[in-house]
Amino acid sequence: MDRLLHGIQSQIIELCVLDTLLSFSNIPFLFYYGNDAKDPDFMSSEQLRDSFIMTLLDFPILVGHLEMDGSGHARVVVDKNNLNLPEYLESQSSVHFRDLQASKFSWDALPRGVATTGSVTTSNLDGTIKLANAHVVRLQDNSGLALFINTTHAVFDGIGYCTFVNRWAEISKWMRSGNTTNELPMFQGRFTRDTLAKHMPVERRALDGCTREMFTKSGLLSRWLAWISPRTRGALIGNAVSLPHNKGHLFHISPSMLALLHCSIEEYVDCTERVSDNDILTALVSMLVAQSEAEQTTWHSHLSSLASLASSLIPSIFAQDRMFATEIVIDMRPRLAGLSAAKYTGNAVFAGCLTNTFENVTGGISARSLALVARRVRQLVSHVDAPYIAQLLDMLNSDPSRFMCPLAQDITRMPAVVSNQSRFEFYNADFGSGIPAWVSPIEIQFPHYVSIIPVHPLAGGYGIHITMSERAMANILRNKYWMNTVDLIY
Repeated sequence: MDRLLHGIQSQIIELCVLDTLLSFSNIPFLFYYGNDAKDPDFMSSEQLRDSFIMTLLDFPILVGHLEMDGSGHARVVVDKNNLNLPEYLESQSSVHFRDLQASKFSWDALPRGVATTGSVTTSNLDGTIKLANAHVVRLQDNSGLALFINTTHAVFDGIGYCTFVNRWAEISKWMRSGNTTNELPMFQGRFTRDTLAKHMPVERRALDGCTREMFTKSGLLSRWLAWISPRTRGALIGNAVSLPHNKGHLFHISPSMLALLHCSIEEYVDCTERVSDNDILTALVSMLVAQSEAEQTTWHSHLSSLASLASSLIPSIFAQDRMFATEIVIDMRPRLAGLSAAKYTGNAVFAGCLTNTFENVTGGISARSLALVARRVRQLVSHVDAPYIAQLLDMLNSDPSRFMCPLAQDITRMPAVVSNQSRFEFYNADFGSGIPAWVSPIEIQFPHYVSIIPVHPLAGGYGIHITMSERAMANILRNKYWMNTVDLIY
């Protein structure tokens, strides 16, 4: 700890509009490690704690205080005399690793209290918002370890999160090997937000109408959500998401089944068109979510706190046209020259908006309908290039106070939100005793939120995590096309 106190410098890190857009949410994952070698010093407490502290020197943004105003401006203030240290806990469990492994790492088999935060950024009892959380849970008989790691989305996106986790693992492994920290390879990542601005092109490209409206259509609800404090906003959203009627499940689609889906749509796709795994999976889960919510219930139909407010202040912008919206999370890094090489850890993602008629997405899933929606996904994703991104940021920066517009609209129109995280380097996190046996999101994310995640390298395919209301999830589990395509993990 002394090294951290002496190494951290006071500074103010200005955040950008992409950070404020996601500032209400967290990035929480569970990493499971088995002590197959029965090593008595398996991932020792001292090794993990000391390497965690060392990692914070490379990520000083995580020891600062998040400050936001109602106009959309935000910053992290790092005061070396008043550090906002991440929550770091360690506990012992009576659950054995083999029992977790036998359950396929089901949430129901987890020790209680492993996940110390949910999917929403909330404050502690003292009103402080921690920017990172870690909980080390030692399993029975030193059989393994469950490691919960969370960061708030205001400081990182998923790529930044993985950069942090893997740097922690790298330092831990380095220390376990007996090397001195003075010889540790220098960290190359960048968290200052001007890094993003430096990679913007001169050219601009017009935005599609759906995406433009999602980020600019303002109302009393969006302005109120922006005006209230991050603590109040987090408490409201957190209470909504954590209601007992929400349910999460993790599914797996194998490489062979994905190949069959590609083959099934070939006759409906022009030979010059490229349709990726992401296009097919995004189309498939978008149709699945739409069909499970065919009655068009909304988040606020379940929430006494936001129901009347949401329905009266911001009606669904697509209600009259009977359109179903899908928000597709798009990474800017491969589209902005040099940004990936710069190893930028701040938020470099946004959601592009795609609409389909309810008839297209709720009339049953077939090869033809899947091809139709997958082609539209491909068209949207292909349209996003560097000039498009530059135009989007120009629009967002012109009035950053509208940063709650997408969330306010989501409360009423309840789109499917699809985030492809399959390239996240979860399975590089070797703390010195091997890679994880499994990595999992927490059970409950946001309603209608779908994440496509990597699975263990030996498993192949993709994991698909879905959070829905209990009624909608029951519809998903009864959907024959879906259940014949995937395996339910837990």
